[in-house]
Amino acid sequence: MSEAEAVRNVISRLVDGADETQTRLIHELACQAGFLWSCGNPDCPAHNHRGRRYCEGCGWGRKGKPVGDLHPSMYTERRWTRLRRALLKHYAADASMPDAVVFDYWGGPGWRGAEVTEMYGGMTKEITGGFRDRDRFEDIAAALDSLTKWSKPSYGEHIRVVLAP
Repeated sequence: MSEAEAVRNVISRLVDGADETQTRLIHELACQAGFLWSCGNPDCPAHNHRGRRYCEGCGWGRKGKPVGDLHPSMYTERRWTRLRRALLKHYAADASMPDAVVFDYWGGPGWRGAEVTEMYGGMTKEITGGFRDRDRFEDIAAALDSLTKWSKPSYGEHIRVVLAP
């Protein structure tokens, strides 16, 4: 068990046995110690573990703002628009279009090899295999390859495309 998992387990066990006042105190102490961060969205009471980029309660970013596009400035708007258009086309037939699609690069064939997560408010869903299959995801693969051709992603790089209006 990693240190992060151990901390999550301890906090969870403490909160499970606590009343409302004790829970607030546990969350406050865990935030001060850097194990949790509280959502900055005034309508969301969620506390998130330090490894999370987005609030598990509402899906907003760490600074309490709705998520927006996140991409390196070197990608031109034309290339970025092409990726958004391909993603919208892919999800158009799907009744549950995600609010955003997140790509985390940990190696592989450029952005096409990235781990992909769909964001639905505070809920996330990992897309097994991402968009690696060029035949199945032709437009998305071409758009991702276009980004990679422009600039190869760095290990650990993160981009986000917002699809919700």
